[in-house]
Amino acid sequence: MDISKLEKTLRNYFPNFNEESLKTVSHNSLFIKATKGNKLICQGKRHNYFYLILEGSVKSYYLKDSKEICTWFKFKGEFIGTLPTYEGHPSKETFELLEDSELIRFNTEPLKELSKKDLSITHLFYSVLFDYTLWLENRLHQLQFMTSHERYYALVDSNPELLQKVSLTDIASYLGISRETLSRIRRQR
Repeated sequence: MDISKLEKTLRNYFPNFNEESLKTVSHNSLFIKATKGNKLICQGKRHNYFYLILEGSVKSYYLKDSKEICTWFKFKGEFIGTLPTYEGHPSKETFELLEDSELIRFNTEPLKELSKKDLSITHLFYSVLFDYTLWLENRLHQLQFMTSHERYYALVDSNPELLQKVSLTDIASYLGISRETLSRIRRQR
């Protein structure tokens, strides 16, 4: 994608950016296409990017005793990244594409520096972090106060495309239940 097309795409997502901010962000971004199974960020490695999903879907997981423990699924129009890598530390999780995807990759380091001078870029980071904080608060509430049945139905109701894009094994892992328990829950609806 050439720079003008990238700027046009970014304009759709950030309509309040002035022209200078838009150019700055676009020059520190890259349009990428990647195939299903590609790992964007790997557990234990440093990574200087965050992403906006234009098409496709991504899962995040930790490895524990060589087993994947899914922590979230993200879809079109959502940002993904990790706070440790934002701070220059190794990632604690792996991001893997669930299908062929198109994304915008943002280079964190120059944008962090530019955010000190450009309020639009500061607002971008703020928005991403605020959305993540709201999601995290909701996730903690689900884990503390909802049954596995309620968590499953909340997940499917909020992400109907999930059942077409995510394996039942990954859904069960995300919910913290066995695949057999998930099958029983699904039969009960």
